[in-house]
Amino acid sequence: MKPFATPILIAGALMSAPSISLAQGQAIVVRSTELKAKPFSDAETLKSLKENQKLDVVSRKASWTQVKAQDALGWVKMLSLRFEDSGTTSFSLKDTFVSGANLQKGTNTGSTTTTAVKGLTPESFKNLSPNVDSFQKMQSFNVEKPVAKNFAAQQNLKDQDLAYVKAEGER
Repeated sequence: MKPFATPILIAGALMSAPSISLAQGQAIVVRSTELKAKPFSDAETLKSLKENQKLDVVSRKASWTQVKAQDALGWVKMLSLRFEDSGTTSFSLKDTFVSGANLQKGTNTGSTTTTAVKGLTPESFKNLSPNVDSFQKMQSFNVEKPVAKNFAAQQNLKDQDLAYVKAEGER
């Protein structure tokens, strides 16, 4: 198996995993923060939120949480919140993975970075199982080397040698 195939298989398994239910419903602001119009650090600030302010949780996207703060609906970095156990909302590992893959993409004016995702526990991962149908579908996209070379020739694609990036301290 090629070295790059393993990460692709892991990603496929995560994307096809069933949804996990997490407690969300209400959250408390742990430190003063800004309520953003979109889930990006450089998005428009709708209002300032004070420490210990209670919010209603609407949804999650990567490390951002959509909340309702009195009359305003917006986004807050998840690390600025403490979640209360009242009610459940489910989210998909697929959505989390896809959002994570797009983390460097910001708005037109910049980018955003994620430092952590809260809410997953070891129990969340105990009963995960791969989606065999999706895995088999992914394998059906495999082609033989001569077929790939023929396609590349038809599209005027050329072989390229790329050097691997060495880890820090590696010779």
